[in-house]
Parts: sequence; structure tokens; C-alpha cells
Amino acid sequence: MISWQEKSTVASNVKNFIASRRIPHAILIEGVNETAKRELAAYIATAAVCSGESAPCGNCLNCHQANAKSHPDISYIVPLEGKKNLSVDQIRELRTDAYVKPHSAEKRVFIIEYADRMNPQAQNALLKVLEEPPADVIFILLTPSKTVLLDTIISRCVLLSLIENAQETKYTEMANQFIDLLLSGSEYEMLKLLTPLEKSRVDAENFFGELALCVAERIKKGSVHARTLDRLFDDTKYYLDLLKTNINMPLLICLAVSRSKGLLNTKN
Repeated sequence: MISWQEKSTVASNVKNFIASRRIPHAILIEGVNETAKRELAAYIATAAVCSGESAPCGNCLNCHQANAKSHPDISYIVPLEGKKNLSVDQIRELRTDAYVKPHSAEKRVFIIEYADRMNPQAQNALLKVLEEPPADVIFILLTPSKTVLLDTIISRCVLLSLIENAQETKYTEMANQFIDLLLSGSEYEMLKLLTPLEKSRVDAENFFGELALCVAERIKKGSVHARTLDRLFDDTKYYLDLLKTNINMPLLICLAVSRSKGLLNTKN
């Protein structure tokens, strides 16, 4: 699984703007690898609040608090418990908080972990503060792909892409084939498609991450199977969470196929 340090262009850009103390006010990190995205966001956030000479120094109080996810000037924005999306009210609250001065560091950082889960209304609410951001605030948005966000949001962010083109094509094709088989194929065909994933948790994580993206894009474009796809989108996070456990891989694949096919029994 590729880390953000292995993306030479990304690593170079990040280290350059940190060294020059010119971290962009809005950063968009795209990629299907959730761990890599979060590690990159945490690195930038830690550097932003670091009080050492060479950020992130790792030794100052700010760095220690950032690494422990307890820094008062770093906020993580995620869907509320029991909810799948970031609500417009959460974004409006973020917008209000953005104008509060930092507590102990020179900067405040807001990390929006599931930026793709903002509906257009929530994105437009965020756009208002991205257009005229406070000087001491940094926004970091995480998404599987920039394509699921409004162009007006994308245009106001510096893009850091962790997507590998060849890998992206492989899993995109596989994810779209899985969706097509779900809607009009058989469980056998779906099992045959996913069976190779039993050999690699990394491949499985990449597939389910890309599946979430492909589902989101189809929902965005409109579909008569919108409710089925909506539930499938929720299930992809469930499968990604299971991959963090010691779940038996063949069992996971069988679960994904049977559970996905079962979604069609629900009236759209």
C-alpha cells in the first residue's frame, strides 16, 4: 500500500510549502487509501501548529498534542454518530468556529475527513468561508476523488493526489463491473469477480475504497437504483472497517456479495 511519502511530487510540494511557512489555506487530498490520506492530513496539521524551528519538530508541546489528537487548534469534522453524511449545520458551525482565534498555536486546522459526504448545500456553505478565509485558518478536505465535489470547491483548494493512475484504472473497472453485476448479474458472477481479493487485504481495501467512489459518482449522476446504491455506499465503509479486524477473507467476500445482492430486494 503506497504511502504519501512515496508520491514524490506530493511529498516535495508538502515539504516545500511547510519549509517556506506558506501552507495553503485550503488543501484537498484525494485517494482511495484512507490511511495515507489521514497520515498526510495529520502531518500537515502538525506542521501548521508546530512551535519548533523545523516543522513538524515532533518535540514541542504542540506536536505532542497534535500526535495525540488532543490539540485544541486541530478539529476533525466527521459525520455525527448514526449519520452517513456531513450536515449543512455541521459546516455552518465549522464556518463560525473558523473565525475564533487559535487557542495556543499560530494556526487553526479543520480536517474534513469525509468531504465527499457533503451534499451540494453543505458544500456551498463551506464555499463561503473558502472564498474569504481567515488568515490563521487551514482547511484540509479528504475525499476518494475530487470529481465528487463541486468545481467551485476544487478551484479554491490546492490538490494533493494520492491516486495511482494504473491502480486507479484497475479498481475503477472492477468496481463498476461489480455494480453492473449487482444490478443485472448473478451472485456467481459477483463471487468470481471478487475471489482474487481473498489473497490480499490491500487489494480488498483498494477495491472497496474505489467502489465507494464509483457508487457516489453514479448517485450524483442520478439512477433509478438510487436507494440501492445509497445503501451500497454505506456498506463499503462497513467492509473497510471489517478489513481492520482479523475477519476471514473468503467470508468477507461472500458477505459482500450476498449482502449487496440483498439490497435489490428493497424497493427503490
